[in-house]
Amino acid sequence: MAILVYPPTIDWDWMMQRPQQLMKYFARAGHTVYYCNRTLEDAPAEEIEPGLFIVKHHERWLEREWKPAKARLQAPVIVWCSLPQLASSLRQYDPDLIVYDCVDEFAEWAPYEREMAACADAVVCTSERLRERLDGRYPGKRLALVRNAYDLDMGLHLPNEDDAAMTPADLPAGPTIGYIGAWAPWVNPNLLLYTARLQRQAQIVVIGPEFGRPFAPYRSGIRFLGMKPHRQLSSYLRRLSVGLIPFRLTAVTLATNPVKAYEYLAAGIPVVSTSLPECRMMMPYVDTAADAADFHRLTLERLQDAGDREARKRFALCNTWAHRVQEIEAFLFG
Repeated sequence: MAILVYPPTIDWDWMMQRPQQLMKYFARAGHTVYYCNRTLEDAPAEEIEPGLFIVKHHERWLEREWKPAKARLQAPVIVWCSLPQLASSLRQYDPDLIVYDCVDEFAEWAPYEREMAACADAVVCTSERLRERLDGRYPGKRLALVRNAYDLDMGLHLPNEDDAAMTPADLPAGPTIGYIGAWAPWVNPNLLLYTARLQRQAQIVVIGPEFGRPFAPYRSGIRFLGMKPHRQLSSYLRRLSVGLIPFRLTAVTLATNPVKAYEYLAAGIPVVSTSLPECRMMMPYVDTAADAADFHRLTLERLQDAGDREARKRFALCNTWAHRVQEIEAFLFG
């Protein structure tokens, strides 16, 4: 077993995505995990479930708690970092291993990546496109492709025993086409507007935070429900008739492996995406569209015929975060 440290990057309560999921499932696999928030709350690290500690004041923890904890646990220390800007600070934990988790192709991260790759003992990435680039740029570096996954805690794959009581009040009645995720520059609003304009069979909803741009200009025919707490997302996901991934094709999205695809599939609902390479690899469980007309056509077809829900659930259950931790353990320790 090992001690994993995730340095201050994203606070635990902000968004339950890849770093949080991996750290949670590392702890469940028997490792000890310290997830460091950026907050300055003067309190000791809190154990939120066995082996998983949230560090609320990083500097205080590093000064007072880290060395005694490391001496007590007597295990190898792995620093898991997904933000290359932090490369120069990672040696302060006196790690036995530094792992760079390359999760996105953001241009603003590029200037820092070479230093991060140089200090990392191993690199993990989320998509085949990232793997090919990293392998070409840093030949000889230990490298593994470990995609995103489904969080079993969401319970989307389980039977819904109390359907009426769990229906969110702000969801429209009847068939619902939904996009769950950040309303960000990589979302193509024209795909949603095109589908909303050409059909009246279902209401289109967007659930997620505004990120980098406001939603207001796109309200025609689309209901924006805003950001929901992660614990509530399951009740929305279950009630979608079709789940959408309406991304523009950019350097960022071509390298992304969308977490929401696994969540839609775990609920058994049809998924329609633009032609992202990682979504094409999920076919036939995900339908990928060549253009706006194709996106609209596939969405309408799935409204009329949802297809094999159980096959989608099985795919998701073969791609959980617990599976990803097993892949990483085999890569690092096997």
